[in-house]
Amino acid sequence: MELRELKLTARRYGLLQKMKIDTVEQLLKTYPFRYETIEAVPFDQWEKGDNVALEGLIASRPSLIRLGKNRTMTRFSIIAWNEEIEVTLFNRPWIGQFRFGETITLFGVYQGNGKIVASNYNLKPLSAQTGLRPVYSLTKGMKPADMQAAIKAALKHVRDLPDLIPSRYRQKYRLLDNATAYEWIHEPRSMRELHQAIRTLKYEEFLCFQCCVQAQQVQTITKEAKVFDQKRIEEKIAQFKFPLTPDQQSAIDDVLRDMRSDTIMYRMIQGDVGCGKTIVAMMSLFACELAGYQCAFLAPTEILARQHYENLKALGLPASLLVASLPAKEKRDVLAGLEEGEIRIVVGTHALFQEKVNFEKLGLVVADEQQRFGVNQRRALLEKGKNVDFLMMSATPIPRTYAHFLYGDIRLSSIRTMPPGRKPVLTRYVPGTSMKSILSDVLAGIDEGRQCYVVCPMIDENLETNLRAVTTIYEGMVKTLGDKYRVGLLHGKMRAQEKDEIMEQFANKAYDILVSTTVIEVGIDVPDATMMVIYDAHRFGLSTLHQLRGRAARGKRQGECWMLSNSKDPEAIERLKKLETMTDGFAISAYDLSKRGPGDLLGTRQSGLPTFILGDFEKDPAIMEVCVHDAREILDLGEDKAMLDYVKQAMENARYFD
Repeated sequence: MELRELKLTARRYGLLQKMKIDTVEQLLKTYPFRYETIEAVPFDQWEKGDNVALEGLIASRPSLIRLGKNRTMTRFSIIAWNEEIEVTLFNRPWIGQFRFGETITLFGVYQGNGKIVASNYNLKPLSAQTGLRPVYSLTKGMKPADMQAAIKAALKHVRDLPDLIPSRYRQKYRLLDNATAYEWIHEPRSMRELHQAIRTLKYEEFLCFQCCVQAQQVQTITKEAKVFDQKRIEEKIAQFKFPLTPDQQSAIDDVLRDMRSDTIMYRMIQGDVGCGKTIVAMMSLFACELAGYQCAFLAPTEILARQHYENLKALGLPASLLVASLPAKEKRDVLAGLEEGEIRIVVGTHALFQEKVNFEKLGLVVADEQQRFGVNQRRALLEKGKNVDFLMMSATPIPRTYAHFLYGDIRLSSIRTMPPGRKPVLTRYVPGTSMKSILSDVLAGIDEGRQCYVVCPMIDENLETNLRAVTTIYEGMVKTLGDKYRVGLLHGKMRAQEKDEIMEQFANKAYDILVSTTVIEVGIDVPDATMMVIYDAHRFGLSTLHQLRGRAARGKRQGECWMLSNSKDPEAIERLKKLETMTDGFAISAYDLSKRGPGDLLGTRQSGLPTFILGDFEKDPAIMEVCVHDAREILDLGEDKAMLDYVKQAMENARYFD
C-alpha cells in the first residue's frame, strides 16, 4: 500500500519520503530503536539529569524569547507535586497553547533547582501514557509526534499487509498474528508484549531471507563429469613466477574435484583482496577448456574484465573479450565464435547476459565479486548451457559458521594466507572531517611517486546528512592543490565507459589523486596507489572499509589508509579503532556481522535479498536454523501463495547490474 493513501499532512509525508519511506509496510517496519519507561516519579525523588514525566497546572502566562536564526525559547511555570516548577521549551513559539490554569503533561530533563527543559508535551492525562514509550530515529525537522501520528495512521491498515508466515508455523511456534505483532512493537503495553512482537518479527525476517536464498540457489543436478589432463594444469602452474600458497592450491583442488564430479558445481572462493583468488579462477577456466567445454568469466566492470582478459592471455590461455565498448565488427566476430564453438574462454561484463549471446557448449561460469550481479542475471547466463558448473568469487569473506545460512547449500573454499611479501595496510583512525592533519603526509607520498585514493560516502551535497560529498571534495582539492597535483573524479552516476577511462588514466599515472565513491571497491590493480583517505568512515561497514583499503596494497610499497570520522558515537569510534589492529578479513566480517548484520557483507541491495532489522546473528542461531528447514518446506510444498509471491517479487527486484 502506497504511503500517499494515508491521510497525512503534506509536511509529514515529505519528511517520511526524506527517510526513504514510500509504503505503509516500510513505515511499519521503521521500528523504534529504543523504548522509554514512562513513570510518574514524585518530585522529591528527582535528581539532576533525570528524564522525568509530570502532569501539572499551568501557573503563569508563557513568555516567548527569540534567540535569532528562527530559534525561540518559551517559558512558564506549572504546579505539580505541590511544587512550582519552571518549564523551558525550545522552538515551540505558539504560546497560545499554554493557557493559564490548564492541565498539561510534560516530558523532559530535570535541570535541578526546580527547573526542567521539556522535549515534548500534550494535554492528555499522564496516567494514560505511563508504561513503555517508543523512541524512533527521526530525520531533520521531524518531531516525535510526527512519527507517532504516522505510525498510528499506518496501524489502521495493518490487516491489509500480506501475511507471509504460514499459519501452521504461527501455531507451531506460538507466534503472534501479523497485525498484533506490528501493534505490539509500536505500542507495547508491557515488556512481555514487546518481546513477543520482536520474536514474531525476527522469525518473519529470517524466514523471508531463507526463502529467497534457497529459491535462487543452484539445485543439486546431475551433469556429465568433465575429463581433463591434470598434468597440463600442473605444468601451467609450474610456469608461474611465484609459488601458489597452500590455500590457493587447496582451492584449485576443490574446484577440479567438483568439475570431475557428476553433480553441478556450486562453489564460492572467498578471501581478502589480493589473496590470489583470480589464479584459482583461471585454472578452473583452463581445466574446463581442456575438457572440451566453453567457459565464461564474468566481471562487474569493463576495466576489470580487460584486466582478467590480459592476465589470461599472459598465461597463454585462448581468451576473448566481450564488453559493451567493443567495435561492432569485433562484437559480431566474438558472438559468432561463441555460437560456433571456436571461442573457448570469454571474459565479459553484463554484455554476456544478452539474448544474442549463444554458446555451442557452455560448461562453466565464473562470477568475480558475485554479489554485484542480480540473481536473474546470473541465472540467465547459466541457462545458456546445459547443467553448467558455477564458481563465485568474493573478497568479502563470510565465516563458515554463517555461510550456510547466508548462501544456502554452497561449498566454500577459503583463501586465508596472503602471497609472500604482501603487507597489511597501515590503518589509522583520524577524528574530524578534514584532511588538514594528514595532508602533508599524503603530499609527501605523492612527491615520492605514489598515488592516493580519496573516498567519500556520497556523490552530491545533502544538507540533511552533513556527509562529505565526492563532488565537493574534488572541487576543493582542485582549487587548493590543482596547480601542482593532478586530481581525478570518479563516481557511480558516470557512464560505465567513462568510469573505466578514468580508472585506466589513474592506473597510467595521469592523476596523482583520485576522488571517488566506493566504486573503486571492485577495481583494477594500481601498484603506485598505496595511499587512501576515507571520509565519514563510520558510515561504512568494517568489511567495506577493509575491502577499500585493500586497494592500497597492490604495490611493493607499504600501503597506508586514514579513516576520517567526526562521529561522537562511542560504538562507531570503537569499530574504527578495531580496524587499526585487525588485518584478517574473516575476523573482520565476523565482527561486522555481530555489530551490523549481514547487509554490508552480502550486498543485499544488489542481490535483491531482504535484509535484517531485528534479526541478530549472535543471539538468534536457533531461529535461523529453524527457518532454514521451514523455508525448504515452503518451497518444496509450493502452496503458501503469500510467501511465494513475495519471493518471486524479491527475485524480480534483483535484475539489475550494479
